[in-house]
Amino acid sequence: MSTKQLSAVAVFAAVFGLVGLANGQQVQVKKVDVKKVEVKVQKTPNFQAGDVDGKKVPNPRDWLEVEVEFEADAAPRDEVVPTLLFRYYVAIQDKDGNTKVLTGDVNHINVIPGEEMYSAVYVAPATLGKITGDFRRFSEGAIKSVAVEVFYNGVSVGGESTAGSGRWWEQLNPEPGVLAKNKTPFAILWLDRYADIQADGR
Repeated sequence: MSTKQLSAVAVFAAVFGLVGLANGQQVQVKKVDVKKVEVKVQKTPNFQAGDVDGKKVPNPRDWLEVEVEFEADAAPRDEVVPTLLFRYYVAIQDKDGNTKVLTGDVNHINVIPGEEMYSAVYVAPATLGKITGDFRRFSEGAIKSVAVEVFYNGVSVGGESTAGSGRWWEQLNPEPGVLAKNKTPFAILWLDRYADIQADGR
């Protein structure tokens, strides 16, 4: 191979090597600041649709909604964070006075660093009724505490608890029961408010 050919190969390899490094560069998440955790009771949404007979729903049931406001501190600032896993814990007093802890994960995608964003999860009426014994309504007073942990590539980068410091959920055997927003009747509501969710809902 001639000197010119060798030089061309070297340049080609160098250019594509740099491209490979650039493409392989991973966004670095310093932390996710969870600024606020809000809990409220929401009624099942009542949607109207054309070309179908309307049906009366005399007693819309109660859902528990947990919403968190957060901001990701990541670099570079002009790149989105590909995915952040939010793991929620909700402690509810059951009909016998004991504490039941529910948990669930949500994978948010394309999170924009430095912007105020929101995440929300829900607990279904039937799940609430099974715990409290009241299938018609739910009182926020039954909520003992709520917590969220945020992970990036399996590493904890943030979180918050309404009960202060301490990982209280680890002592209470959490069970599945917290649903991502896109797995509920609230899926199509307030789309521009919330961070995007991975297609499989996790």
